[in-house]
Amino acid sequence: MKRALSITCSLAIIIVCMVGHLFAAEEKTETLTITNKIVVVKTVEQPDPVTLFGQAGTTVIWVNHSKFPVEVVFTEKQVVLACGSPMNFFVNKEGTYESHKIPSGGTASLCFTEKGRYVYKTKPSKKFPLGKKGKEHSGTIWIKE
Repeated sequence: MKRALSITCSLAIIIVCMVGHLFAAEEKTETLTITNKIVVVKTVEQPDPVTLFGQAGTTVIWVNHSKFPVEVVFTEKQVVLACGSPMNFFVNKEGTYESHKIPSGGTASLCFTEKGRYVYKTKPSKKFPLGKKGKEHSGTIWIKE
């Protein structure tokens, strides 16, 4: 009788430990930390900051402080997946994100989910006075784990 009670108690302890272990394993889910980073775009200067560092879940907000509309176009690694709701961005026919024209004083935002180096250029509107074309500027976003 004592042996049966001992075995039953041992089995009960093992079951409780296993159930506790399963719940502990479920609690170790990854959480995505959401942060915002701002890039200021001007007509005659590089974006500020030129290089931006973030983690997956970082939303980059481009603020247009130039006098003309600008577009944000990725030139190397393309953004194919974004979290949240991109503002003033669209998915082009190649399936990657690029911005609409961001008006003077306007903003555009994109949340990055994949690690990597994203090089982009800001292209000013071609509606400069006297037929002059605006200068493109480049910036880099590094998303790390």
